[in-house]
Amino acid sequence: MLQFNNSYIFVRKNLRRISQQQLKTFGAILIFGSLGFLTVEYANKDLNTVADNFGIDCSEVRRYKKAGLYEESRRRFKDVIVHYKIINLKDEEHNIDLRPFLNCLDADDPYLAHVIENEMLLPPAPNNSEYNLKNPGRKEIVNNHQALDIMEMVYKNKLKNGFFVEAGAADCEFSVSLPLEANYGWTGILVEAVPGFFKHCKKVNRRSYLINTCLGTDTHPSFMEFNMQSSGTLDEKKKTRAMAGFNSNSKSKKDVYTIQCFPLESILSALYNPVVNLFVLDVEGFEFAILRAIDWSKVNIEVLSVEVDIAGVLMKDSSVEIIRDFMKSKGYQRFTHRNDFNPSTGKNLNDLYVRHDIVELYDVVQLPDKSTVDDPYLDGSFYDVV
Repeated sequence: MLQFNNSYIFVRKNLRRISQQQLKTFGAILIFGSLGFLTVEYANKDLNTVADNFGIDCSEVRRYKKAGLYEESRRRFKDVIVHYKIINLKDEEHNIDLRPFLNCLDADDPYLAHVIENEMLLPPAPNNSEYNLKNPGRKEIVNNHQALDIMEMVYKNKLKNGFFVEAGAADCEFSVSLPLEANYGWTGILVEAVPGFFKHCKKVNRRSYLINTCLGTDTHPSFMEFNMQSSGTLDEKKKTRAMAGFNSNSKSKKDVYTIQCFPLESILSALYNPVVNLFVLDVEGFEFAILRAIDWSKVNIEVLSVEVDIAGVLMKDSSVEIIRDFMKSKGYQRFTHRNDFNPSTGKNLNDLYVRHDIVELYDVVQLPDKSTVDDPYLDGSFYDVV
C-alpha cells in the first residue's frame, strides 16, 4: 500500500507537465510498482546472460506497453536486480547492480525516472555542511581554469544558484563544478561510474546529487563494458593510458566489468528536467558517443565544457572536428578555454560550447589567456583508479 501511495504522489506532482500518451505510461508505474523486486546474486564470471538481457526481451516489453497490456506485462516481466561484487586494487569490495528490465524503457519513461529519483540518486549534503576535502584549494575558482572561464567568459560572475551536470566527476574534489558550488551556490548532479571514486564522493559532502553510474550512448538504458583502470592506451611508445572509462583497446579483461548506463535525459527527468547551466563531459574519449545519443529537443543545456584532446584515439568514429561540427549543428558556438594546453597530447584539453541565445544574452566573447594560481592539486595524475 505504501508503494502505491508513493507512486500516486509521483503522478500528482507530474500531472500538469505530461501528455496524454505519457499518462498511459504512468499507469504502468502503478502496476510495475506493485511487483516488488527480485534480487539475484551473481559472480562476475557468471554474467554470461548479459547479451540476452538476462532473458528479458525488450521488443516484447515494448510491444505490450504500446498495446496497453499492462496486466499481461505484470504476469510476464519483473524488474529484477542482478547483484554482483568487484574487488579493486586496494582489496576493497564494491557492489554493482544491473536491472535488465530498465533497458527496455525509453529515456523519458516515467517509471525509469521514478526508479532513478528514489533508488539511485543520493541527495545533496545540507548547504551549511562543511566540505571534507583533502585539498581545500580545489574549491577556489582561481585554481580551476574551466570554472573560471564559465563565470568570467560566459556568465560574467552574475549567475548564482546555477545547475550543472558533471559526468566523470572522479573523486568529486578534482571537479570543475566544486568552485561553482562552493562560491556561487550552484548545485547539480555528479555522475561517476567507478565505485572507488564514488565512495570518496560520498565523503566530500558535496551539496549536489550523486549517482554511481555512467551516461549512456543509446536512447535507453544499456549494459556497457567499463574498464575500472583505463579506457585504453593513448600512446604505445610513451605507455600513456587514459583513466577509467568505456572499454576500448584493453588487452586484459581483469579490470573490465559490465555496468548499466543511463541516458542524460533519464537522469534529468528524475529531477523534473531542470535547466542545465553547465554540462561538464569528461569520459575519456567517448564524449561524442554520449553527445549524439542525447535528444536535444528534450533537454535545456546552456553551456558545455567537453574534453576533446583524445577524441578519435579510443573511439574511432569520433574526432575533434566531428564533435565541433555536431555541436555547431545543435546551435552552439565554440570558445577556447584559457590556460588549457595539455603538453602530453599537444592540444587543448577541452572545448567550451555556448548556445547562441546565451552568447547574445551575456555578450560572450573570447578572452585571452591569463595567469592563474599554480595549484599542484590540479594535476590528476596522482589518482589511484579504483
